[in-house]
Amino acid sequence: MKRLKMVALVSMFCLAAAAGREALGSGSMPVPQSKNAEVQKLIDQAEALVQNEVSLKSLDAGLPLLEKANQLDPNNYDLMIELANFYWQRGDQMPKANDQDFEKRNVYFNKGKAYAEIALKMKESAGAYYWFTANLASSYQNKNALAQARLFPTLKKNTDWIDAHDPGYFYGGGARIWSKVVAEVPKVLLAMGLADPEDAYRSLNDAIKLEPRYLLNYTYKGNFLWSQGRKDEALKELDYVLKADPNIFPQELAKNKLAQKEARESWKQFTKKDWPQR
Repeated sequence: MKRLKMVALVSMFCLAAAAGREALGSGSMPVPQSKNAEVQKLIDQAEALVQNEVSLKSLDAGLPLLEKANQLDPNNYDLMIELANFYWQRGDQMPKANDQDFEKRNVYFNKGKAYAEIALKMKESAGAYYWFTANLASSYQNKNALAQARLFPTLKKNTDWIDAHDPGYFYGGGARIWSKVVAEVPKVLLAMGLADPEDAYRSLNDAIKLEPRYLLNYTYKGNFLWSQGRKDEALKELDYVLKADPNIFPQELAKNKLAQKEARESWKQFTKKDWPQR
């Protein structure tokens, strides 16, 4: 996948975090495991809370369980990555209407970033790079363009590492990131050839081929198409998501429900009407 060659706004990192996952495979994320029975019980309880829905309520109930598990098993690599994941989700669920909202969100993003950074010092992996980058980028959503420009080389380096070592991570998560980049970047930069919209589009299609049951990729595709002026195609993708049975991918039920929620919000934003009206 080609990357942007220069600065782009990083407010586009509205990523989604996985919940209720099975064993690693087909792009899924590993569920933390522990030899300590008490720790494993805490992990399983936290995972069960977000099995069917990702919400402030479920995350607020799950985070203390994972924090306690981390205290009892402080060198558990996958547990640290899961904490980075949960903290990103918690921040992303919060309002973002003003600077005060962003400051509150950043409390969670900074915690997630710290856990991912610890994991990276222990061992490089797609998960550690992914959640470090997601939390870091999200913490810059309300920064000025110059601050975001300075951050860009780090974001590019991290996502390039994922592409080189585990491109299928998180059901093509890299494709979602960069489609959002192209959708959000000022058009003048696109005109300068700093990003290739068709490459981003192909990458999203590749992600869908990787795991066609994962609905968030279609939601991102719809948002991307709308940003490119392909409005009928965009609404077709969102309509597909909203008509789909989220149980098509049982171990990612919560994420498919989230995809439908975001698709409904995008439909309302684009058409000024409730789905399925146009």
